[in-house]
Amino acid sequence: MNLVAFLDLQSVHSLKEQDWPVNTIGHTIEAYTVDQMISTESPLIVIISPTNDENDYFLLGIREQFYAQFCHNKQIKIADAGSYSGSPKMFSQALQKIREYGSIPLVISANQAYTYSLYHSFCLDEQTINIASIDPKPDLNNFNGEGHNNNGWLSDVLTHSPNYLFNYSLLGNQVYLSDPDMLNTLQDMNFDIHRLGQIRSEIELTEPIFRNADLLSFDVGSIRNADFQAAVEPEPNGLYAEEACRLMRYAGLSNKLTAVGIFGWSLTRKNDADISEKLVAQLIWHLADGIINRIPDGIIGNEGDYTVYMLGSEQIQEDLVFYKNIRNGRWWMKVPLRQSAGSRYKRHQIVPCNYGDYQQAMSGELPETWWQTYQKLM
Repeated sequence: MNLVAFLDLQSVHSLKEQDWPVNTIGHTIEAYTVDQMISTESPLIVIISPTNDENDYFLLGIREQFYAQFCHNKQIKIADAGSYSGSPKMFSQALQKIREYGSIPLVISANQAYTYSLYHSFCLDEQTINIASIDPKPDLNNFNGEGHNNNGWLSDVLTHSPNYLFNYSLLGNQVYLSDPDMLNTLQDMNFDIHRLGQIRSEIELTEPIFRNADLLSFDVGSIRNADFQAAVEPEPNGLYAEEACRLMRYAGLSNKLTAVGIFGWSLTRKNDADISEKLVAQLIWHLADGIINRIPDGIIGNEGDYTVYMLGSEQIQEDLVFYKNIRNGRWWMKVPLRQSAGSRYKRHQIVPCNYGDYQQAMSGELPETWWQTYQKLM
């Protein structure tokens, strides 16, 4: 497809005409053009919005606030593709092309349903993936198979045929907002749910979750109303602004993550919009900061890069295998893969974990992440 033909860069060119100070993102960001696509150094991130959001005043505000922020790493290269004017189905193809050209598409839209478009871009590659979603509740309403419902995108992902979803992680869940039947359905599928209180008490334990994700969908409604007033359904409880930014940086540090979406603001709520726009811009900044500071994991298990730990287990008929990266200290564990599964699930056999999982295995217990993955692989 001719991606450039469907890009409306008018707002980008208008912003670029402003006199941005040296060292700001607005001074260095480029419009996403053919030259950007075929460059030997592709942009790390390409910001893009669906065209039906073109009248969303909030989008322009986010871009203005992001452009005004300072860039502290000269190596980071970001491009802005403006709005995409094609159909939702073709939007998935556009996102696939951006990834194919070596960049991470960042979709910013009020409508979280475009998570489905991000997911479908991986389906076009016939690649099984892991999705991480920062959300106060699972979006499992209205099974319609179309991927256009703000509260039902996960339903559309689960009903897509053929299905390419291997794992789904929900972070920031507020149980009192969640239908227990929906949560039970996700747990029966061996997906993992992390409550808001769990994240707040040990936020660093979310890092392996993001390290395992190919796609991140962030609903800004997961941030408490005191810190973000422009949500569609504002809630008194939720992530603090600092916590939200920290989670985005963890996501950016993941070498596996290749697609991101930030969604969920109201098109009519204008109270304290400037502060809300600034926070979304700062979420993007922290994502970019994580990406530019990624540390390669190398070949997992390579003797020169990893220390290998093998533990006997009474619960399974083979050893539990853990790997610790000598350079960055990251932990991984290997989960058995049945031969009949073929190569489709091989990329999911090595699972990110932390030292606590290793300690749990040392005490004779199977880590929950290991067991959930085992269930899906066997």
